[in-house]
Amino acid sequence: MSHAEDSTQFGYEDHFTPARTRKKRKNRPFAAPPSPAVLLDKVSEELAQSEWLREAQKSLSESLKEAFPASDAAPDVLCLGLGSPASSRDARAQLAFLLAACDDLSIDRSKVSVYDPVFVEDDMRLFSQLGVTPLPENRRASYGLRSPTIAFMPHCDLYLYENLLRENWSRARLPNVLLIANRLSEYAESIPARKLASEHPCVARLVPHLTSRPLQPCTAFPTAFNNTAIQFVPPGRLAARDADWWTLPGAPPDKATIEDLEDDLEDGKARSSSLGARAPAAPADAVAAAAAARVVRPRTRSSTAAAAGEVCCSGRRAGASDAAAASSSSSPSPSPSPRTGSRGSPGPDPGDEERGGLQSGRG
Repeated sequence: MSHAEDSTQFGYEDHFTPARTRKKRKNRPFAAPPSPAVLLDKVSEELAQSEWLREAQKSLSESLKEAFPASDAAPDVLCLGLGSPASSRDARAQLAFLLAACDDLSIDRSKVSVYDPVFVEDDMRLFSQLGVTPLPENRRASYGLRSPTIAFMPHCDLYLYENLLRENWSRARLPNVLLIANRLSEYAESIPARKLASEHPCVARLVPHLTSRPLQPCTAFPTAFNNTAIQFVPPGRLAARDADWWTLPGAPPDKATIEDLEDDLEDGKARSSSLGARAPAAPADAVAAAAAARVVRPRTRSSTAAAAGEVCCSGRRAGASDAAAASSSSSPSPSPSPRTGSRGSPGPDPGDEERGGLQSGRG
């Protein structure tokens, strides 16, 4: 193929002018990004111009009167899972809504507490300027509410809602909770009833008794308030619930519990190897079973807890076996134990009774 044919075959149909490299301007001043406070003010102004904010404030005001009719004092405000206002537009919109609602209800900002593990220094400075209180530690939403409280938890994980409800699961405290969060009824509709009742019993039991007022879609910030509702239990609605309804099963093991157990098992293996003993690796299902063993089980000892006992008490069983071996070598053989079966198979391990006592003590 000649050079002329090659250029014709791969030639461009339209002529264009190659882009030229821009010359860097000298002494150009550096433009600093706007501060979180400036960005929040901008979002607040945009939100204030919408009819959505006025409707949401009206719905919240009516809900407070219905949820806390006997309270004349302004409620406390607990804000969890907000996100970082310094880096998230949705977080700024949610914070702007919360502050506007507090101003509308005459709630002093000193009564507003916030926490999210993603907060950075810019967020902390913003909260200081706004006069709200950052909480010092991650309690995974396990806060006891001793007075009427607005719990603002936009788009949190389900287990956080469960933790908040569980911490306040009593006749005295549960009526103090007014939740602005994901609609809990949608979890009941999308998760199988048995699974929800087992893993999140508070949510499963409370949903049928909740009054829920969904917030309307917000055109200016569609993802900040989608699937959000004001939810509470009207006074007296739970008066007929019996003691069984208020009695909860043990909490399912969380990620932190499983990680702690994995560390314990690793430490045990390290100690065994230092003594010359070779410890077998613990399978993943054994770790999960050990985590489940920490669950408080009423009256009965589940098969999961039994499996956990085998893992957690393996070191103790080994020690007991060694002691038994030493004793047998220095003393005459005892008469056959009544635990031994007709074919000479060993009966239940004596350690089982001790482990069973430990488990039932936890239950």
